[in-house]
Amino acid sequence: MRIHKLRLYNFGLFRGQVEFDLLPREKYGKTRPVVLIGGKNGAGKTTILEAIRLCLYGPSIIGTRVSQRDYEDYLRSRIHRDEDALILNQSSSVALEFDHSELGESHRYLVERSWDSDGKRVKLNLTVNRDGKPIDELDHAHADDFLRDLIPPGVSQLYFFDGEKIQQLAESDDDDSAVSDAVRSLLGLDLVDRLGSDLQIYASRLQKSDNASTLEQELDSVNEELGRRQERLLQLRIKMDEAESNVKAISVKIASAEARISKEGGAFADVRTKLEDNRRRLSSSIEASENAIRRLAEGLLPFCFVKPLCERVLTQLKDEEIIEGWQSTTALIRGRINAVSNLAEQELSEIAELPIHLRKEIASRITKLVEKVCDQPDDLPKKPLIHRLSADLRETVQQGLRTALEQTPKEAMQLVTELERLTRELQKTENALQQAPKEDQMKPLVDRINELHRELGAADAELRRSQGEYASEEGSIRELKGQRGKLSEKKEDTNAANEREQLVDRVAVVLQEYVQLLTADKAAELEQAVRRRFQQLWRKGDIVRRIDIEPKTFAISLYDRHDRIVQKKLLSAGEKQIYAISMLWGLAEVSRRPLPMVIDTPLGRLDSDHRTHLVHHYFPKASHQVVILSTDTEIDERYFNDLKPHLSHLYHLEFDATEGRTKVEERYFWKPKHSDLAHAT
Repeated sequence: MRIHKLRLYNFGLFRGQVEFDLLPREKYGKTRPVVLIGGKNGAGKTTILEAIRLCLYGPSIIGTRVSQRDYEDYLRSRIHRDEDALILNQSSSVALEFDHSELGESHRYLVERSWDSDGKRVKLNLTVNRDGKPIDELDHAHADDFLRDLIPPGVSQLYFFDGEKIQQLAESDDDDSAVSDAVRSLLGLDLVDRLGSDLQIYASRLQKSDNASTLEQELDSVNEELGRRQERLLQLRIKMDEAESNVKAISVKIASAEARISKEGGAFADVRTKLEDNRRRLSSSIEASENAIRRLAEGLLPFCFVKPLCERVLTQLKDEEIIEGWQSTTALIRGRINAVSNLAEQELSEIAELPIHLRKEIASRITKLVEKVCDQPDDLPKKPLIHRLSADLRETVQQGLRTALEQTPKEAMQLVTELERLTRELQKTENALQQAPKEDQMKPLVDRINELHRELGAADAELRRSQGEYASEEGSIRELKGQRGKLSEKKEDTNAANEREQLVDRVAVVLQEYVQLLTADKAAELEQAVRRRFQQLWRKGDIVRRIDIEPKTFAISLYDRHDRIVQKKLLSAGEKQIYAISMLWGLAEVSRRPLPMVIDTPLGRLDSDHRTHLVHHYFPKASHQVVILSTDTEIDERYFNDLKPHLSHLYHLEFDATEGRTKVEERYFWKPKHSDLAHAT
C-alpha cells in the first residue's frame, strides 16, 4: 500500500481545503521513503494521524462499541469553527487516496468521509472509488466492513501510531496482553476462537435434538390428518364446479334476454329519460338565443343594414370636427389682431431713428400678415355644418356607429349560427324520442332481467364461498405437508446427530492443535524480529542477547549475554520506549503487510544516543513509506541533517492564533535551501 494524498476540509485546526502529498519521491534514481511534517505542540500533527484513521475506520477510531450519537458528537467537534465568520461552517470532510494490491493487481482507491451538521443531527456520507469509479457492489451499510477487510484495524495499529501508543506500551507492566492481542489479530485467532465457541454451541444443540420415536409418532399423526384433508378437498372441488356451472347458465339467460330487448328497441328505451332531459335543455337554450337576437335588434343591429349611410355620417362628423376647430382658432386670432397692431406700433415708437411714416407702414404690414393667418386653407373640407353636435355627443355617436359597423355584425352572426345549431340538435332529439318505445312495452322483459340478476348474485356468492373453503383447505394441506417435511428432516437430523457430535469433537481437537502450532511458530518468528530490531536501536549494544515469548501466555522475557533475565522495570524511560518501538517494528515485520508507517512524535522521551539510533536505523527502514510527525525539539537541525539522505519532501504546520487556524508550507521549521534535499546522498 502507498498513500498518495490526504485531503482535509474544515477539519480540526485546518480551515478550508488542505492537501498533503505523501507519496515518496524519487531523486537521483533512488526513492526516498521519509516525508517529514513538522509542527509545534497544538499545531495539528495529531490531527493528520487522526484524519487517516477516521477515513479508514470511521466510528471505530473512538472505541469498539460506539453509539451513533457519540460518533455524531465526535464528528461535530471536529468541524473547524471560524468564530469571526458571519455564518459558521457546518460541514467537514477527510479524504485519503492510496494504492492497494489485490490478488497481484494494484488498484487506486479514493475514500472520502464527509458530514454536515444542522445543530441537532449530523448527516454522514461515505464514498469509496476504485480506479476512478464507485464500487457498484458496495453499498453504504457495508462500506466500513470493506475498508476494515482492506486494512484490518488490529494491523493498522502497528503502522499508524503516536507517541502515546509507544508510551503506553513502554510503561505498561502487562505488555504480555498487548502482544497477545496484536499477535492474535495478526493471525486472525479471534476468528478461530469464535469458531470454537460456535462449535460448542452447535454441539449443545445436537445434544438437545428430539427423540427418534417421538418424531415417528408425530409423523404418523400428520400423515393421517393429511389423508382426511385431501378427501375433503375432493368434495369441495365437486361443490365448486357445480356452483361455477350454475353461474355460467344464469349468465347465458341474461345475455339472451338483453339481446331480445336490444332487438325490440331496448337501447332507445334505456336512453329515453336522457333524450327528454336533452330536449328541455335545448329548448331553453334556443329561447335564450332568440332573446339575445331580439335585444340586438332593439339596439344597433338596424344600422348594419345601412352601412354606406353610416360611413357618410362618420365622414361628415369628422369634417365638421375639423371645420369647427378651424373656426374656433380663427375667431380667437381675429380677436387679437387689433392688440397685435397696437403692440407693433408701441414697439416701433421706441425706435427714435425710424421715421413716423415708416413706423405706420411696418405696423400695417404686420397687421396684414396676421390677418392672412386667418385665411381658409385649401385642404379645409368644403362642407356645410349640418349636425353641429357637442364634442361629447359627437364622440358618443361616432363610437356607436363604429360598433354597429364592426362588432354588431359578428355578434349577430354568432347568435344566428348558435341558434341554427341548437335547432338542428333539437330536431335530432325529437326524432330519437319518436323511435323510443314506451315504458309499458319493455317492462316484462326488464323485470325478467332483474330477476335473473338476483339469481346470478346468489349463485356468484355461493361460488365465492366454495372457492374460499377450497383455498382454505389447500392452505391447511400445504401447512401439513410442510410440517411433514420438517418432521422428516428432523428425523434424518436426529439419526445423524451422533455422527455430527463425534465430528465436532474431532474438529475442536484439530482446531486447538492448529492454534498451538500457529502461535508457537509466530511467537518464535516474533522473538527473532524483536531481538534483531531491539539490538539495532539500543545504544548498549548486545546487552539483550535473547528474547523469549511464551506461546500460550505471550509472557516476554529479556536475557543478557550471560543468559540472565533483564527486568523491564530496571530500564530507563528512553530504553523502555526503544523496547516498545522494537516490539511495534517486530510485529509489523511479522505481519508481512506492505503498509506505510505514520508515526506521531516518536522521540519525546529519548536521549540523544537513542534518537540517533532511531534516525539512522529505524525511520529509513521501517517501511517503504514513512510519514513522521515531529516537533522541532525531536527532529532538530542535527537529526534533520542525519535524516536528510532519506527525506522525500517536507511540510511545516504553524498555528496562527490570530486567525485561529493552522497554515501549511512546504518546508521544515527552518526553510531549507533549494539544495538541502536535492544534494543529499
